[in-house]
Amino acid sequence: MAIVHDYLNQPGGAERCVLEMARIWPEAPVYTSLYRPDSTFPEFKQVDVRTSPLNRLPVDKRFRVLLPLYPAAFRAFGRLDQALVVSSSSGWAHGVRTHPETLHVVYCYAPARWLWSSSPYVARDATRRALAPMTRSLRAWDQAAARRPDAYIAIAENVRKRIRAVYGRDADVVYPPVDTARFQPRPRGDRLLVVSRLLSYKRVDLAVEAATRRGLPLDVVGTGPALNKLQALAGPTVTFHGRLDDASITELLHTCSAVIFPGTEDFGIVPVEANAAGKPVVAFAAGGALETLEDGVTAVLFREPTADALVEALDRLQALETPPEVLARSAARFSAEAFETNLRAAIERARDRFE
Repeated sequence: MAIVHDYLNQPGGAERCVLEMARIWPEAPVYTSLYRPDSTFPEFKQVDVRTSPLNRLPVDKRFRVLLPLYPAAFRAFGRLDQALVVSSSSGWAHGVRTHPETLHVVYCYAPARWLWSSSPYVARDATRRALAPMTRSLRAWDQAAARRPDAYIAIAENVRKRIRAVYGRDADVVYPPVDTARFQPRPRGDRLLVVSRLLSYKRVDLAVEAATRRGLPLDVVGTGPALNKLQALAGPTVTFHGRLDDASITELLHTCSAVIFPGTEDFGIVPVEANAAGKPVVAFAAGGALETLEDGVTAVLFREPTADALVEALDRLQALETPPEVLARSAARFSAEAFETNLRAAIERARDRFE
């Protein structure tokens, strides 16, 4: 058994999935292009991480400048000959080569976003034009790479549809693991909460503007390039906490009144964590929120990406009285135990098709 992941240099949801895979298969090495122990979850220091030659380059947060080199980085591993290879991929790891008798299954977070849906990620027109020649070449590589694995597994139904549209591959759906066990359903507190990287496409500005307009207390957890603009937009009821550890975030989730999830994510771990802590979510009705949340029960959904729509949703939140225990039971569908059971079942289905 081997696990392959794009890069290990940030503490994101995909990296949490890889940690869970490493727990399921503790003897499996993790192959990756870059590994920066101090920039990702410290638990990876207990994992057998094997890196490509790209790891020797002195880059960390600017890893995206190496885009043309990632195909070669995964080719440098040669042909992996383990009986089972699971690639954890949002663009690169699915291109790893394997032995003809290896079962290669891709756990796909999305077809490479900057290649196939780049507007939220490469915002400037001039940048997109400059990348166009490289984009065409890498799209060809990406689609060729997608033909080689034996099976695809998508993290959500909306991702399954994109895998079909971009790669022409069918996929099972296995939702990512959420550490629901670290939460207890608690009564609602007094403050709203946002937990997010502060990037423009996350639309944290909607939450800040709505809370400021209504004079509602809001805690914002996270860092990113949009911080200064958000601080300029915020009124006195908004508090920015920067990056916090898991224990501090857990405490805020246990004591908040509700979580605001204003952006579009393929899955979205934070809304499930909120429900696990007994808290409803005010979420934009798109992406994974439509699969993990139920409007009027576990969440209040708003359908226009505007502060006006969010303000109206916050007004409707006052009438939502779902008990914390009911919210927590809804979140339990996405536990680590459910992930392991469903992932093993999907892999066995893939094995049966190719034996």
